[in-house]
Amino acid sequence: MRDEDETVRSTVLLNHVLPDGTEHVDWMIAIDDEHRQPLISFRLHRRLDDLAPGESMAVERTPDHRPAYLTHEGPVSGGRGTVRRLRAGRVVAWRETGRTWTVEIAWDPDAERSATRQQVVVSGSDGSWILRVA
Repeated sequence: MRDEDETVRSTVLLNHVLPDGTEHVDWMIAIDDEHRQPLISFRLHRRLDDLAPGESMAVERTPDHRPAYLTHEGPVSGGRGTVRRLRAGRVVAWRETGRTWTVEIAWDPDAERSATRQQVVVSGSDGSWILRVA
């Protein structure tokens, strides 16, 4: 992606329950408007839309996922558990500086969550990523 990218892209938070009963949140971001390319994906231990400004957490970059996960709910292929959509939204601005991404998200309305817009800064490398809400 370019240093400044104003293209609107889809994003989703999924609750992923593994076969052993443990669970986590998957945050996935489309990198193209047509949803033809794989999704950038992270594993989180908390919902992103629950974080307040100034909060941060370590996250794990996972392999890119198929664009079908923007809308998929139910079993994951290969017996890897099930996913349920927690929230969807749009990335309305993206700025990339080296290994730091500043992502502005406009979340779809949710009666249980107050955050409707978030600015998220994600930085790191293959082994260590930190997410912070600005």
